[in-house]
Amino acid sequence: MFNNKKYILIFKKSYWLVLLSLIFCFSLEAYEVSFDGLDDEQSELLNLVKSVSQLEKLKESPPQTIKGLRRRAQSDMTNILQVLQSHAYYDAKVDFVINPEKLIVTVHINTGVIYPLAVFKIRYLLNGQEIKENALQRCITLEDIKVKLGEPARPETILNAEDTLLDKLNLQGYAFATVKQRDVFADQLDRKVIVLLVIDRGALTYFGPLTIKGNHRVRDGFFYKKLRWTEGQVYNPILLEKTQEVLELSGLFKSITINKAEAPMDQNLLPVEISVLEGRQRSIGFGLSYATDLGPGITADWEDRNIRGEGEKLSFRTDLWVKLQKGNLTYLIPDFLQQEQNLIWEMNYVHERVKAYTESAFSLSAIIDRKMSDHFRFSYGGMYKLLHSERSSRNGTFDLIKTPIELRWNYTNSLLDPTEGMTAHLKFIPSLQILNPRFAYSINTFTGTYYHPLNKSKRSILAIKLMLGTIIGAKKHDIPSPERFYLGSESALRGYRYLTVSPLDESRKKPLGGRSFFVYSLEWRQRFGEDYGLVYFYELGNVYKGPYMNIFEESIRQSVGVGFRYYTPIGPLRLDFAFPLTPRHKLDHKLEVYFSIGQTY
Repeated sequence: MFNNKKYILIFKKSYWLVLLSLIFCFSLEAYEVSFDGLDDEQSELLNLVKSVSQLEKLKESPPQTIKGLRRRAQSDMTNILQVLQSHAYYDAKVDFVINPEKLIVTVHINTGVIYPLAVFKIRYLLNGQEIKENALQRCITLEDIKVKLGEPARPETILNAEDTLLDKLNLQGYAFATVKQRDVFADQLDRKVIVLLVIDRGALTYFGPLTIKGNHRVRDGFFYKKLRWTEGQVYNPILLEKTQEVLELSGLFKSITINKAEAPMDQNLLPVEISVLEGRQRSIGFGLSYATDLGPGITADWEDRNIRGEGEKLSFRTDLWVKLQKGNLTYLIPDFLQQEQNLIWEMNYVHERVKAYTESAFSLSAIIDRKMSDHFRFSYGGMYKLLHSERSSRNGTFDLIKTPIELRWNYTNSLLDPTEGMTAHLKFIPSLQILNPRFAYSINTFTGTYYHPLNKSKRSILAIKLMLGTIIGAKKHDIPSPERFYLGSESALRGYRYLTVSPLDESRKKPLGGRSFFVYSLEWRQRFGEDYGLVYFYELGNVYKGPYMNIFEESIRQSVGVGFRYYTPIGPLRLDFAFPLTPRHKLDHKLEVYFSIGQTY
C-alpha cells in the first residue's frame, strides 16, 4: 500500500513550484513611451525630460504587470515637473495615459508660460541688524552677479547668483558672508518670480599672522618673499591663489596647502597657515641628440633648486659633440629686490669648429629678468665676452662688453608643446670692442611664432615661425666672424649644411657670415593616438651681406621635410629628415637628419 500523506505532500510542493514559475516567468512585453506637448523648438527640453524618465530608461525592462507600469509612470511625474521648473515653467502640468492593449504610455506635458524674474532683492545684515547696501566697501549690482530682470527665472540662475554674490563679498574682504534666508515666490496670478536674499555680511576681515609648517631645507624667508599679501591688508582670496601658484612654480614642494582660520581673531585679523611637503630639490639628467654635421651628441645637466635655503638655483649644463662643446653654469636669485624679478649670473664656455670659423669663447653675465605680466617678460644686463676666432675672414681675439636687452611675449597654451596662441621675442645686444681697434655694433633679432588648431581636438596644428635679424654699426670686416649671422640648423632653415647659409667667398665654398637674415617656417603637426605624431614642414630664408635684406642679392634657400614625434611628459622626442630644394654645389648634403627633444618651435 502507498502512503497517502506522502503523495499529498509531493502534490502540494509541485503545486507551489508551478505557481511560482508562472509568477516569475510572466511579464509585460517591452512597451513604448510617447511624450506629448513639446514642439520641435523644445527638443533640448525634451531630451532633458527623457534623461530623467524611468519610463524611457527602463522600457526594455518592463515590470510584471500594468499596475507596476503605472507606478513607474507616477514616479516620473515629480522628476519631469522638476525639469520643467528648472526652465522657469512654474505652472507646468504633467499626467499620463496607459493603453494596456498596445502597451503605449503617453506622457502629456503642458508647460504653460515661462515665468520671468521680476524682482531680485538683497538685504544685508551685520550682527542681526540690517545695513544699507551703500555701506559695503563697493556696491554689488545685479549685473555683477549676472542677474537680468525679465529673463526666465531658472533656479540655476538664482543659485548661481547667490554663489557669485558670496564670492564678490569674499573678494571685498568679507570672508565669512553667509546666506541667512532665501525666499523664492512664484506669483501664479501675475506669472512672475520674486526673489529675496538675506545675507549676513559679517565683519570686514584683514590678513593676520602667518604660520608655516612642514618646511625643513626651505627657510621661512623664502615664503615671505613669495607672499602676495601683507599682514593688515584687507583679506582677498585671490592673493592666496596667487601665492599658491608661485610656490608651486618654484619646484621645491610636493604639496602646498594654504588655509585661512575658521574665525577672525582680535581686530578682525584672519590668521593664515601654509602647510607644505618638500620635494626633491636636486636633479641630474642625461640626454642624446644627433645632427648630420655635428654627429651624435651628449647632454648632461645638474641642478640644485634651493642652494642656500631661499630658492636660489645653481645649475650646470654641458652639450658635447665632436665639433661643438658647450658648458653653462647659472646661479639664479629669485625675487631680487622685488617680487617677480630675478638676478641671473651666468658663466658660459663654447668651442665650436664649423666650416666658416673656429670659435673659442668665454663669457660672464649678470641679467635682471622681470615678469611684467602673465604674458610679458623683460630682461636687461651686462656681459663680458672673451672671444678667439680662427680659420675665418676676421681672425683674432676680442674683448667685448655687451648689454643684452630682451622682450618676450608669450600667449600660448603650453611652453613645451603649444597648440594655439602666439609668441614674440625681440632681442638687442649692443656690443663694444674695448681694446684697440675699438668698434661697436648691435645684434638685433626678432622671432615670432603662431599656432592654429585645425580641428576641435587640437590634434592637428598649423605652426608658423618668422625670424628676422640685422647687425648695425661697425663695418662687416670688423665684426668677429662668430658674431655674424649664419643659417642651417635644426631651428633655422633645416636641410642645409650646419651654419653655412650665408654669403660665400670667391671660391663659393667658405661661408663669410652676413649682417641680415630672414627665415620663414611652416609646419603641419598631426598627432596619432596618445604618444605619436607626424610633422610635415617647409622652410625658406637666406643671409645677406648688408644690414638690410636684399632678396635680389642671393636666391632664396628652400627646404622640405618630415618629422616623427614621440610624446613624453617633458616634451616630444623629435626626429626630423630635411631635404634642401636649392642645394649648393659641393656644399650641401642631400639630406640632413636631426634628433632632439621638444618641438622645433
